[in-house]
Formats: sequence, structure tokens, C-alpha cells
Amino acid sequence: MSTYENLSETQKFACRVIADHARSTAFSIADGILPGNEGRNYVLRKIMRRAIYHGREHLGFNEPFFYKVCDFVVDEMQAAFPELGVQRGFIGKMVRLEEERFGNTMTVGLGKLGELSITPETQPNDELFLGIAKLYDTYGTPRDLIRVFLEEKGLAVEEDDYNERFDAALQELQKQTGIGQTQRKSEISPMYAEMLERVGANKFHGYEVTRLEEARVVGILDGDKQVDVLNEGQQGSVILDETPFYAESGGQVGDTGVLVGIQLENHPVGETPTPLLRKEGSFRATVADTYSPVAGLIIHKVKVDAGSIKAGDTVTAIVDEEKRDATRRNHTATHLVHAALKEVLGTHVKQAGSVVAPNYLRFDFTHYQPMTAAEIREVEDLVNRYVLQNEPVTTKMMSLEDAMRSGAVAMFGEKYGSEVRVLRVGDGKFSMELCGGTHVRATGDIGSFKITSDEAIASGVRRIRAITGFDAFERFREDEVLIDRSLEALKTQRDNLPAAIERLQEEVKRTRKEIEELKLKIATGAAGNGSAGGDEAREIGGVKVLGKIVDGLDANGQRQLSDTLLARLKSGVVVLGRKDEGKASIIVRVSADLTDKIKAGNIVKEIVPLLGGRGGGRPDMAEGGGPDADKLSEAIDVAYASIEKMAS
Repeated sequence: MSTYENLSETQKFACRVIADHARSTAFSIADGILPGNEGRNYVLRKIMRRAIYHGREHLGFNEPFFYKVCDFVVDEMQAAFPELGVQRGFIGKMVRLEEERFGNTMTVGLGKLGELSITPETQPNDELFLGIAKLYDTYGTPRDLIRVFLEEKGLAVEEDDYNERFDAALQELQKQTGIGQTQRKSEISPMYAEMLERVGANKFHGYEVTRLEEARVVGILDGDKQVDVLNEGQQGSVILDETPFYAESGGQVGDTGVLVGIQLENHPVGETPTPLLRKEGSFRATVADTYSPVAGLIIHKVKVDAGSIKAGDTVTAIVDEEKRDATRRNHTATHLVHAALKEVLGTHVKQAGSVVAPNYLRFDFTHYQPMTAAEIREVEDLVNRYVLQNEPVTTKMMSLEDAMRSGAVAMFGEKYGSEVRVLRVGDGKFSMELCGGTHVRATGDIGSFKITSDEAIASGVRRIRAITGFDAFERFREDEVLIDRSLEALKTQRDNLPAAIERLQEEVKRTRKEIEELKLKIATGAAGNGSAGGDEAREIGGVKVLGKIVDGLDANGQRQLSDTLLARLKSGVVVLGRKDEGKASIIVRVSADLTDKIKAGNIVKEIVPLLGGRGGGRPDMAEGGGPDADKLSEAIDVAYASIEKMAS
């Protein structure tokens, strides 16, 4: 008989949950979905944590185990789904990270549960259920353990009633926080679809040219209204029958530029106007952005600088070529950095978003830890090597099926039709992706590439920012200026700069320590000679109490001083107040022999409302503060009164 057959029904159910959820987890992570707090990422996290909980609670797995089950899924299914085998290492790392994280949060959650003040007299109201649902949702505290805890505290709730009220509280909590809800994009106005149907799709010429003459205005919008004219000074949206302006898509920002109006001279009756009779300058409008709310409709956001734009006008559309070229450099560099990240970090890297602007590029990708300095340098070297090789950048229209079969990578956020544009760098072995954006003609046009930052933006997702071309050159110049100024200030040579900075830091650290020690000695002497009112430590109800406002100390110095003064009193209470940047802070210390009747936390809670703030702590030490520093002396007087009540 198999081990499975010897298990209880609850344990068999747990095994089935784990097996089913391990399959879902392995395939989801291989597809680029990672555990998180929103949308499908949140669904994956819930799936994983439910499986982990069942293993811990019903099968006694106290050590990480779920990543091993997911690895077994890869073993069993990689023949039919090779991508699982390719992503094996990444799947294992991400599952283990989440498993360890859940173990920690569940431990914390059980601790938070123990902090709840619940007695047999506690009412099982909505507020209570909202609180325990928060423990489940935030810390992963299992709901059945919460119910057991309530029963142990004498608060018995029928199982059906408990589950119903728990689910209602959880829904209310997630409604408040937005967790678990996929954010919906703003609804597209039906006006755009109507406009597309009326004027037809725009023809885009931006791959070939940045200036297009004799384009015709086929529609004008003022907000959500269709209008016939935009006058000087007005802002609105202009639709042309054909345009060189690229509409924001696939992470690439929309083009900017100008529209210049063309007015035809008067002609004899029956004579056809010719280009030679054109007169330019009837209007000029600045294009601030270009976007496409529905496929096929390109809209230019404009401000009319001179004249008036009317429906039916003929215009010359001129893209800001300098910004377009800079955007091209960054877009092609984005493709190169995507390929380089896969090469350096591993094939688990998948694009998770991007922004391609004229002055920078931003690339989000799946990876489980910060990049090392060596990895960043290797990615930069790899991209710049392709830049220096001046590889040709070519595009080809292909059917979607043929493109995917050729190995082209689909970019995040793009929607593809039956025919797609495939961008190839060189022979395509290093980088070949589906992309509708604008690009350089050869990688040498990028000039240079420099990563400026690497940061985490979500669990298992990182973001790098980078610059190219003239922006990279400008960054190099700025760095040179900073280095030269530093060398001049530190009176050292370039190769000795790091050592000189380290020496300066050590000197500053040593000097600060000496200053703090001197401040502490001064404060200790002053506190030993008087309290807030200028007296020695008072005796209240047989307890020695020293209250004092001290100046010139930071929070750490205030704590050290309280240690010194309490040791000097041997038995007693120390109350120290401090002002810092217009705010007040206070610390209360109580010797161990007095904590049964005098509790520091209670004293602080009584006096901090005077300061407009809050605080608390243990019986032997508590801290608090607030913005009303002028009432610090009054707060210490209240502390004396509070101690007197406790001591009596």
C-alpha cells in the first residue's frame, strides 16, 4: 500500500492541493508571473501560500518543501513544455524566496495574534473581524488558527458564522486597500471609435520620414467634443489623414513637433491649383504629444501658436527630429539591453515594462536580486560592444506565426495583429524582437550606453535606467567636473581619491564622536546639578525622580544620558525632554525595583498628549514626542504628578 493511502482524508486533501498548486506555480513563474500584491501576481501568491500552509499544518513540513515539489513538476513536464526546463533555476529560486518570506510573515502574524486583547466578554463584532482578517491578509496568519485562538480565549463562534463574517471582513479590507484587484484602465470614450469610423485609419509614414507635406486635417477635437476650428491660443487634438508622428506605444513616448498650415492662392476658374502656387504660414501649431486611443487612430495634441486650424486644411507635419533621433537611440538600446540581461543574468529575464523617452530609457525585468557591480559592467560592455560593431538594424513584416517560429521575442505590453514587424540587430542571433517603434539604422548611431541605476520595484522585479548618445556624453562630462572639484577640495591625485575620501570620513566620524561625548559630559554635569526647575532630584512618595530638559543631544545621546543618570540614582525615575528642530521628544526610565508600581510606558502615554503626539514602551523605558516643543516643561511637571499618583 502506498504512503498516500495511509494518510488521513485531511492529509490526502492537502497533498492534492499542493500538487495542483505546484503545477500552477511552476507554469506561472515560467510565463513571467511572480508573487506580488496586485492582480494576477496576488492570485499566484495566494495559490503558493495556500499550498505551503497545507504542507506545514497538515503534513508537518516545517522546513521549505514547496520549491522541491515545483522542481518535480519541471522534471515530469519539461519534455512537453521545454520552457519549464529552461526556467528551472529561476522557478526554484522564486518559490523558495516566497516560501521563506511566508514562513517569516506567518511567525510574525501569530505573534500579532497573541497581542490582541480578547476576553470571554469581547463581542464578535465587525471591528474584531476586520482586525483578524487583516492578520490573515497582511501576515498570512491561517484563518483556522485564528479561530482556535479565539476559542482558547473563551470567544466561541460557530464555524459557519465565523467563515461568513471572516469572508465579509476580508472583502471589505481588500476593497479599502485595493489588494487583489486588477486595476482597470480608464474606459476609452466611444467618441474615438466613432471618429475612426468616420475618417478612417491614419496612414503612418514615420518609419521613412520626419516631414510630410500636404497632409489633410480630417478631424479636430476640443476635449470630448468634435469641433470645426481651433483658434490662436487654443489647445485641442488634430487628426490627419496621414502623418509622420509616432503615437505613444510599446513604451516609446509620442513624437513632438509642429504643424504648419498651407493656404492656396486664388486661381482662375477651372484651373487646377499646383504646388508652385502654395503659400505657407496660414497657421502654426505646436504638437506636444501624439497618442493612439484606438488602433488605427493617431491623434496630435496641439496648441495653436498663430492663425487657426480648420477641418479640411492642408498642413506640413514636421516631427522634432532631434528628439526623434534621441528616442530612436534609446529604443534600439532597450532591445540590446534586454538581450544583454538575458546573456549576463540568465534566460529567466523577461521584460516587465519599459519607457523609451528622448533623454533616458527605463527597463523593468524579472530578476530575484540586485545586480552586482560586475554584472552591471558586463551588461554595459556587451551593449557597447554591439554599438561599436555598428551592426545594421533592419525590419521585416512577417506573419505572427512565422515571426514566433523564427525565435523573435514579443515585447511587453504590445498587441499584435496577424502581421507583425520584426526588428533584427545584425544577423538576429543576439537580438530579434517584435516591435512597432522607431529605431536607428545601425547600432553605431546609439553612440554610447550607460546604466545609471538599478532598483527593486516589486518582488522579483527590478528596474534599470540608462542613457545613450549625447546624454551619456553629458553624464561623462558632469562626472569629470565632480571628480576635478573633489580632487581640488581634498588636495590629492586622481588615483588617490577613494583613499582620501575614506580618511576624511574617518576624521569626520572621530570628530563627531568626540563632540557627542563632550555634549554628553556637559549634559550629565548639568543634569546632576538640577532638574527642569533648577532643583536636585526630587523625592516623591519615597521615590527619587530627576526631570530635566537637555539641549544639544541627539536621540542616541538622550538615551545614553538617561542610562548614566539612572545608574547614578540607583533607585528612581529619570524623565528627560529634548527639543530638536521645533519638535519635542521625551524619554522615561524606571529602575527595575520600581517597575511593579511605576511603569514608564504609562507615564509617557499620560504626558505626550500635551506635546500633541504619542508614545509608549516597556515598564522600565518608554519614549514619545510631538510637535508642541513649547510645552516640554509642562510635560515634565505632569510626569512628576503622574509618578506621585503611582507611588502613593
